[in-house]
Amino acid sequence: MAEVEELLDDVTVRMPSGAELRARGGRRTVRRRAAGGAAVAAVLAGALTWGAVSGGGGGDGREVRPAVTPTKNPFKVGGVVRLLSPELMPQDAKWHWKGMEEEMPDLPLPRVGFENSCPGSHTAGKAPGQVQYGTEYYSEKDAGARQRVTEYDRVSVAADEVSLLRRTLTECGLREQTEGVTPYWSGTTASSSRLRVTVERWREWVSVVEVEVEGWD
Repeated sequence: MAEVEELLDDVTVRMPSGAELRARGGRRTVRRRAAGGAAVAAVLAGALTWGAVSGGGGGDGREVRPAVTPTKNPFKVGGVVRLLSPELMPQDAKWHWKGMEEEMPDLPLPRVGFENSCPGSHTAGKAPGQVQYGTEYYSEKDAGARQRVTEYDRVSVAADEVSLLRRTLTECGLREQTEGVTPYWSGTTASSSRLRVTVERWREWVSVVEVEVEGWD
C-alpha cells in the first residue's frame, strides 16, 4: 500500500492510496495516531463524559445528552480525527497498551469482538455509507484493544447503527454497566473471553472502544 505522511498539528497521518479507497466502494479505514498531551486528553475526556450510550437512551440509539451538549465534534478537532492514544485506553495502568503500526482492517458495525468471540455480529448485511477511522492496541499480557470512529452520511443512520450494535452486544452475552461516569458493556463471549465495549455517539459520528482478554475483569 502506498502511504503518504504529512504533519498536521504534530500528528502523523497515514492515508490509503486512491486506488484502495475506490476499491472499498465508498468505505475506508484510516489509521490516525492520536497526539499525546493534555489537549487531546481534554477533548476526548469531554466526549467520554457526555456521549456514552447508556440506559437512558432506551435502546433506540438516541443521543444521551447532559445539561450542556457540546456544539463541536469531540472526535474531530482542527480537521483531524483524534483517536485515543494508548495511555488513554481503558485500564492502561493494568495492560500498559502499545499502539500497533499496521493499518486496522475495515470493521463496520455491528461487528464487535476479536476472532470468534461474537461470530453472530459478522453476519450482518451490507453496511451503509460511512468513513471509518481506527487503531489497534496490544498488551504484553495477552490483551487486545481497538477503537473505531465512524462517520455516517446522516444522523439517523448513525442512530440506527448504534441501536443495532446494542442488540448485537446483548446477543453476544454482554450486559450494560451504568455505574460511573461512562457506561459500558461487558461480559463473557462465545469464545470464553472477557469483552468490554464503550459506545459513544455525537450526531453522525460513532466511537466504539473494545478491550478483550481471556479472563479479564
